[in-house]
Amino acid sequence: MIFRGKKLSDIEEQELQRLVDDQFQERDTVEYKRNIYGNSDEAKREMLKDITSMANHRGGYIVIGIEADDEGIPTTVVGIEAGNHVERITSSCLDNVDKRMVGLEIKDIPLSNGRVIIIISIPASINAPHMVTYKGLNQFWKRHGRQKDKMTIDEIGEAFDRRLSNLNRLDRFLYTRKAEILEDIGDNPWMVMSSSSSYIRDEIVFDVHDEVLRSTVLNPPKLKGMIGDISCGEPYPTINGLRADNRSPYNTYYDTTLREYIELFRNGYIEYGRLMREQGELGLYFASVADTAYIVNFVRLIRKIYEIYLPLTPVVVSCAIYNAKGMWLAVSKHLTEQDKLEKWKKQHLELGEFYVENTAEEFKILPKRISDRIWQAFHREKATVFDGAGTFRFE
Repeated sequence: MIFRGKKLSDIEEQELQRLVDDQFQERDTVEYKRNIYGNSDEAKREMLKDITSMANHRGGYIVIGIEADDEGIPTTVVGIEAGNHVERITSSCLDNVDKRMVGLEIKDIPLSNGRVIIIISIPASINAPHMVTYKGLNQFWKRHGRQKDKMTIDEIGEAFDRRLSNLNRLDRFLYTRKAEILEDIGDNPWMVMSSSSSYIRDEIVFDVHDEVLRSTVLNPPKLKGMIGDISCGEPYPTINGLRADNRSPYNTYYDTTLREYIELFRNGYIEYGRLMREQGELGLYFASVADTAYIVNFVRLIRKIYEIYLPLTPVVVSCAIYNAKGMWLAVSKHLTEQDKLEKWKKQHLELGEFYVENTAEEFKILPKRISDRIWQAFHREKATVFDGAGTFRFE
C-alpha cells in the first residue's frame, strides 16, 4: 500500500520521501504530478478526468508536488506553493461531477521547505460511474494502467449494475437491522435514530481502537443545561463495532434495564436508541422540547464523526419510535387535554429516510426536518421548537 494503511490526516513528510526512496512507481492507482492543476477550462477538465477515471476504476491517489521521470518513478519531493488548493479542487468536484464521489478526501501536507504536497485520495467508488459535467463535457472516464480513456458503453452499463447492487445492499442491511431492534426491545416504546453513508461499505470505516472515536462517543455534543444528553458511558467493543450503554461493563454499577445506547458499526453505520417511558395517567407522549433535544444532539454527533471519518460523503438518516401506538405530542407549555386528543394509531411511527449531502447547512436544519415530520404525524404544520432558520430555540 502506498502509505502503509495510514489515514490521510496522519501522513507526514517522511512518508512522502519514502515514495522516492523506494521508487514507488506510478500505476493504475497512483499518479504523481509536479505542478498543481491550472485555472483554465482545459486544466479543470483534465483534473476532473484524472479524478473520476480513478473513481470509476478502483480508486487511488493523485500526489501533487512530487516529480517523476518518464517511467513514472518519483525522483524528488519538491512541493508547490501553499494556497486554497484543497478548497478549489473540492469545490470543482462537487460542482462538476455527477454523481458525487462518496469518500473523496483531499489534504495538503506541509513540507519543511515551506511548500506543500496535495494528496487526492479517491475511493474505489461504490457510487460509480461518475460523469464529468464541466461546461457540457458529459463524459465518463476510466483508468487503464497509467493512462485514462473514455469508458465504453459496456463499461458504463456494468458500472450502473454495480451501483444498483450497492443500493440493494444498504436496503438489506437496514431491513435486517430493524428486525434485530424489534426483537431486542419487545413491547417497550423506543426512539431509535440511525445514520449511514448512502452506500454500505465492505471495508472498515470505524476502528474500535481509535481513541478519537472512543472519546467522541464518551463525550458526545451536548446542548446547554444537559438537555437531551445522549451520553451513554464508556464505549466497549462488540461483534458489530463499538457500543456504549447504561449497562456498560465499565460502569461502576450494573443496571439490569437497558435505557439507552450508542452503537457504531464497523461499516460506518451509527445508531442511538433510548427507552421512552409511559407517564402514569398521561400515558406515552413525545415531549416537544426534551425529546427533540435528543434528535438535535444525535445529529450533532453524526456530523462530528462523519466529518472526520467519511468526509464529503452523502448520509442517510432515519428516525423511528417503535411501539408508539397511543402516543401523543405534548406541544403546549402545560400538558393539556387538547394535545391528548390526537394519538398515534399504528404500532410504529416511522419517519422514513432523510438524505443529507453532508454540507454544514444541511446538517444544521436536519433536526428541524425530522421534527417537522413528527409534528405533521399529529396533523400540525411544523415543529414549533425551531425558529425560521432551523435553529433549536432552547440551545
